[in-house]
Amino acid sequence: MDQRLLRLMLLGLLLVWGWLGPVFPVQAAPPPYVQAQLLSEVAAVQPGTPFWVGLQLQMTPGWHVYWQNPGDSGDRVRLDWQLPPGFTAGALQWPYPERLPVGPLMNFGYQNQVLLLTQITPPAHLRAGQTLDLPAKASWLVCKEDCIPEATSLRLSLPVAANAVLNPAVAAAFQQARRQHPQPAPWPVVYGVDGENLTLSLPIGRVQAAVFFPYADGVITYAAPQTLRSTAQTTELTLQRGYQADLTTVAGVVVLTTGQGSQAYTVAAQPGALPNRAENWGQILGLGFLGGLLLNVMPCVLPILSLKTLQLAEKTRQSARQVRLGGLCYGAGVLVSFLALAGGLLLLRGWGQQLGWGFQLQSPGMVLLLMAVLFLVGLNLSGVFTVGMGWTGAGQQLAARPGYAGEFFTGVLATVAATPCTAPFMATAIGAALTLPTGAALGVFASLGLGFALPYVGLCFVPGWRRWLPRPGAWMHTLPQLLAFPLYGAAAWLLWVLTLQTGTDGLAVGLTGLLLLGLAAWIYGYAQTHSGWRKVSIFSTLLIVGFCLTLPARLPDSQGVVAPTPAGMQATPTPVWEPFSPARLAELRRQGRPVFVNFTAAWCVSCQVNERLVLSQAAVQQAFRQRGITLLKADWTRRNPEITQVLQGFGRSGVPLYVLYPGGNQPPVVWPSRLSVAQVTELLSSQLGG
Repeated sequence: MDQRLLRLMLLGLLLVWGWLGPVFPVQAAPPPYVQAQLLSEVAAVQPGTPFWVGLQLQMTPGWHVYWQNPGDSGDRVRLDWQLPPGFTAGALQWPYPERLPVGPLMNFGYQNQVLLLTQITPPAHLRAGQTLDLPAKASWLVCKEDCIPEATSLRLSLPVAANAVLNPAVAAAFQQARRQHPQPAPWPVVYGVDGENLTLSLPIGRVQAAVFFPYADGVITYAAPQTLRSTAQTTELTLQRGYQADLTTVAGVVVLTTGQGSQAYTVAAQPGALPNRAENWGQILGLGFLGGLLLNVMPCVLPILSLKTLQLAEKTRQSARQVRLGGLCYGAGVLVSFLALAGGLLLLRGWGQQLGWGFQLQSPGMVLLLMAVLFLVGLNLSGVFTVGMGWTGAGQQLAARPGYAGEFFTGVLATVAATPCTAPFMATAIGAALTLPTGAALGVFASLGLGFALPYVGLCFVPGWRRWLPRPGAWMHTLPQLLAFPLYGAAAWLLWVLTLQTGTDGLAVGLTGLLLLGLAAWIYGYAQTHSGWRKVSIFSTLLIVGFCLTLPARLPDSQGVVAPTPAGMQATPTPVWEPFSPARLAELRRQGRPVFVNFTAAWCVSCQVNERLVLSQAAVQQAFRQRGITLLKADWTRRNPEITQVLQGFGRSGVPLYVLYPGGNQPPVVWPSRLSVAQVTELLSSQLGG
């Protein structure tokens, strides 16, 4: 092109621009829709000690910014530090987002305000008195109908001090942000694929709402509805699959809303079979039967069952029909008691209560009542008093007197005494039963009762088995007196449980009750051997027992505290157990540390045996320490909805439960409920090495 022509064209363009300039003035840049600032959790930095800072974004109403996975459109918030040498900054910590529909699209992000935290680690060579200059550049995409990219340069100036000084002005904001951070799910999660549907199965019940936010794109269709199905103990969230053809781990954040509020969990769901309760019901029934059978050898039950077995040797004068009817009455007492416990448990859970096996022993009043019954049975066996035929169905003679009513109530007493114990197979059966419809769940509890009643009922129906019993003799009058002492021991143990639940005030109430019951038993027994005192003794006994019935109302509500170590004595350094909380577990898992959680209760005999004979042993504690395992104790002695919820997540409704979290992103591992020292060290070696 001719140079002159080119110059003329450029000159013409300039003239046109000069003429149009006044008509179309240059527009000023719009004000930012997001106000950003950096906040520091500390007012002064300690050399070498990490501290937290936050990027606070304040959005104009109606506008939003985006989560780490923005959804169908958008872009996440970014924070780029220009730190001095020796400083390091961690990744942004994202609070759980909300679903933000925009036309046919679904985005994930934040409205109004959000605080994104990150941890900064300073070098150890800093000098107290110097001032740190920490610059950063933040950028984001802010959207309403339109989207506008924004960015700004930010700066923190912080002094260095010998010790870190917290900044009280921002404490509430940081605390609120951390409450919205997802915690690692304390239970395993599986998913199943059915055509275009992907279903997450979470072992937690009573969920009112649930939302899943995937980390990766293409896992689900963002705008498709998420369908919730929640029962007493499991939750299924059905999603529409995205474009990814091959799925392995489905990772993301699930936000669950229950009666206690909303809580977010990070999950890494593995492919697995979704629960099919109808197919598994027969297996659950079998586990329940075996669990009930093994429950007979638990220390809670053995003294009572031994007494009933010895009574069979005294029934040589009874007909076979009478013996069989007695066995059936005992079995009926067991079945009625198991079904009554199951019915109460299912009813209360239907009302939203977080309960499990042994729930009645979480009530100090029930512990006091059971302690009184066992103490009175022991006094009866010791010969302090006897019970006339008019009292045949009462609790005091349940393990000592003949008669069909006595057989029935022996079954009741044996069942109540068995609730502190969890036999092998039993925990799995009960946990599964509580996810079934009411009829099927009652069937599982009935199978537990049948297994529990079988040994004694079998002795009554099969005379050949009774050949193994010792021959009758004078020893049979002495042995029941000896068997009274295990019952006294059980009463003393329940008194210890009551003290842990209610403190020394509860101990005083319990001791007063035992003293008065002992006096009532002596008065009643004295009248039985001295004529003329019967009416006075009955009146006095009823008066004392009536007063004792008011004692549960006098128990304090506050939980007892552990007594301090007496002066001059050193507390044993091992085992070192921290109290369990979901927040503490989540914190340790975020740090990648291995954690062992001991779900226990003071009234759980199996728990106490494992703790004293296995978990407190020097070899086991040394194995834990060598691997850097943090020990958490989840004490379920009194009701704790958070612990109950985690138990439900593992398909359990009672204790003991032992769970090892290996560290990192590895899923938790459930250990057997019966432990030995060799078994624990072997499990640790196989699962953590070393």
